[in-house]
Amino acid sequence: MSSQPDHDGVPSAAIAKQAQAWLVRLRSGRATADDAAAFRRWCAERPEHARAASLMLEAWDGLEAASAELDAEDSAADSTPHGQRGARPASWRAGRRAFMGAGVAAAASWLALRPPLQLWPALGDLAADYRTATGEQRRVVLSDRLVVEMNTQTRIDIVRTDGGTQGGAHGIDLLAGEAEVVAGAGAGSDSAAPQPVVVRAARGSLQAVSARFNLKRSGDEVCVTCVAGEVTLQHPQGRFTLTAAQQITYGNRVVQPPVNVDSSLVTAWRRGVLVFENAPLSDVVSEINRYRPGRIILRNAELADARVHAQVALAKIGGAVDLISKITGAHVTRLPGDIVLLS
Repeated sequence: MSSQPDHDGVPSAAIAKQAQAWLVRLRSGRATADDAAAFRRWCAERPEHARAASLMLEAWDGLEAASAELDAEDSAADSTPHGQRGARPASWRAGRRAFMGAGVAAAASWLALRPPLQLWPALGDLAADYRTATGEQRRVVLSDRLVVEMNTQTRIDIVRTDGGTQGGAHGIDLLAGEAEVVAGAGAGSDSAAPQPVVVRAARGSLQAVSARFNLKRSGDEVCVTCVAGEVTLQHPQGRFTLTAAQQITYGNRVVQPPVNVDSSLVTAWRRGVLVFENAPLSDVVSEINRYRPGRIILRNAELADARVHAQVALAKIGGAVDLISKITGAHVTRLPGDIVLLS
């Protein structure tokens, strides 16, 4: 299940910038009929082109609507006799219009930096040393002692220390997403005291000489599951050791006590399947959104608490919406851009 960022149905940052350039050009007041025809051809080339243009246009129109409201207010103020409350100087109105005009011109750029509903990668995401797109999984061999299996929508940076092998990565910093880390897999027999692999995630630092563990980061919350071997977590709240089938969750200020889990369920994604056992639908939707283009949106709070028992094959992630509807009875509304409303 491998794909490139611009081949998985999700507009890439590059496509978002192209859409930005088109919209700026077409809204400049100098566009020609040939420009419009060329834009239509560009949108027809790939679904991602049309999706990026549509989403940017929506945000742009929203700013223009706000600008129109301000114009209406200013017109009302113009009709107010001078000196009465509500009248405003022309310089003030001009400043407001200039501000809104700048906002309209910057809308597409803002969307490239902060895409709505995470429908495409933000430009800042591209700065990571390694990243995976929606639905992409990637194996990265960083040294003879460190192998990282990256899951969908994951970003990592390389961490090197003085004790690392020459030219090799001694650890990683998990910026977002999920990864399975194999530490010490290729350690040579002549290495009497190998340096531990270091994995940073938020405010925690994990160390392992020989272990396999899964870690998942969402914002500043991190969940670590030890699959084999032993992993040590160093956190401002203390030091914790995990052995096989133990899991720990932490944030910036709080570390939950380690618990015993079935690690095979946590790592099911490595076998190409998602397993949900009595999980709230809100969690199910959040997880599936990491693997499919577009976005599933829950519009019913009661529905969000519905409990789900299900297995979803990643190769058939497109059928997840129909499966959810069958299990929960949710009404499905499909919108352009692979956006789905459940109510």
